[in-house]
Amino acid sequence: MADNLIKTLIRELPRYAEEEGDFYSVDRISLIRAISEHHAVEPAVAENTVMWCERLLDTLSVLNLDDLAKGEWSFVSFPAQLLATSVLTAMSDGESRFFTPHFWNTRDIDNSRKEQQRDVLRWIEQARFQHQISQQAQPIRYCYVAWSIIKLDGKILFYQREDTKKNFDRTAGDYGLIGGRANQHDVWGVADKAELLKALQSPDSPLIKNALPETLKRELREEAGLVFDTHYKFELWRRLQPYRQVQGAAPNHALTEYYLDIFNIELTLDGYLFLQQRVNSDSRLTWLSLADIERGETTDGKIPYIKALYDEFAGNHAALAAELSALPDSFVPSYLSDKEKYGITLPRNPEKPVMAGVLGKEKPLDLALTPRQLALILGLAAHLRGFEFEFASLEKNIGFHPHGWLEVDEHSPIRAELMELAAFLNGRDLVMENRRDRLFRLSIRPETVFFADELFSFRVAENELENKESMVSILVSRQGFTTALGFVKDKIECFELTRGFVKRMKKLADGDFTIYDKDAVSIEENYKKGLHKDPKFKSLGLRNLIRQNGKDIRFVVPYICK
Repeated sequence: MADNLIKTLIRELPRYAEEEGDFYSVDRISLIRAISEHHAVEPAVAENTVMWCERLLDTLSVLNLDDLAKGEWSFVSFPAQLLATSVLTAMSDGESRFFTPHFWNTRDIDNSRKEQQRDVLRWIEQARFQHQISQQAQPIRYCYVAWSIIKLDGKILFYQREDTKKNFDRTAGDYGLIGGRANQHDVWGVADKAELLKALQSPDSPLIKNALPETLKRELREEAGLVFDTHYKFELWRRLQPYRQVQGAAPNHALTEYYLDIFNIELTLDGYLFLQQRVNSDSRLTWLSLADIERGETTDGKIPYIKALYDEFAGNHAALAAELSALPDSFVPSYLSDKEKYGITLPRNPEKPVMAGVLGKEKPLDLALTPRQLALILGLAAHLRGFEFEFASLEKNIGFHPHGWLEVDEHSPIRAELMELAAFLNGRDLVMENRRDRLFRLSIRPETVFFADELFSFRVAENELENKESMVSILVSRQGFTTALGFVKDKIECFELTRGFVKRMKKLADGDFTIYDKDAVSIEENYKKGLHKDPKFKSLGLRNLIRQNGKDIRFVVPYICK
């Protein structure tokens, strides 16, 4: 019956000339009467048919609005008449389809079909969103999203979006915070499938919001391999205001309302070390600096997909970067020995003592180290300080991690030795950590660990001292040395000092001066204010170049002038 009613309506439609623009209108009452009389149906049935079709054609914008306000139908153009006729003819013909019978299936389809589905939905939804008269188009899709903030060394971890290569609008961003959309598997305790799916596809659902922590755990496991409790803990950082956007991973594209919770992640040691390896092995994971986030793009063209966060801060990228800067890092290294103005100096020769204590007042530790124990300690200390090892010399089955951690597997020949060393040093000032007989390190602040003076030298070219230039290039070098972990490469750093100061330092190196010698005191003070504070100098592992020893002020490394 419905098919026949629409077929009658089609015959009664107004017409618009294909050329020269002639047209006429038909009043709504005439359409209702024609359907009612032709099919002998109640006027109410005919009226409902006309009104439903009128609503459809008005939504398609094919009817003239001025005439419609007067109760009349007329088309705005001949193409509009064609579209209206096409749609109504398809509705009245049980064999007509605008798409193939399986066009909207999503199981076992290739990406090209998904793209076709998205293109159709995107076009329709963008049009509906843009042309809604009061600019209050209603969403038809709802997404509940959990994002994570993993922050290390002032950078935030991002994950490459799955659809980045075929994203129709790359400016929207190609790297997102690790996390994603809630699904039905994240919700526990709801057996009724209908209730669950309705909640997922409804606005402001407490049931789904409460499940977002489970979404977070699943997404962190899927995208970064992180396991809750073992690798991290979390707390809610910010719940964003709902926002709307025509968006969605292909082919699920529609005007969507997003509910987004952002969680701050606190990594365990296992999680931190695991994440370092994961980032190195997975090209989809990348770190973006706070400057990148403020700028909205990295120097190599990566764009963060965080429009929701930018909108939350009213587009003020600097304010967002400042808020992220205030967050603590997701992992903060702590050392068992964290004393201020304290230092430990390691010898090369086991017959010499390990010196430790407040700087300038160090004393020998009561440690009788074997050559092998010292070699292990030197290796751990070199790694703690970030020294570079010769790759070919490295022990097998060991892994080097940040903050001084050394990982050994059960096949490593030095595993038992490290376990014994950790036991031997237990309760000593030379503090060592052992985690599950797998992770080992010297647990001392790296900048307080120093190496024997005889490893270092100070070098200046003789012709530099005779040069009339005011600045002189000098080299401070650390020679390579052998450890139980491998051979540590030598390191040379270049510095620019005034020619006069370099000459005065040579005078100090040529003989001892007492602390009452004003020139020596002046040299030491200038050295402490300049060269000694240079990060490059500190990275070498030399405690200092100039040192007071009792009443003497000495230049403690060879001063080579050739």
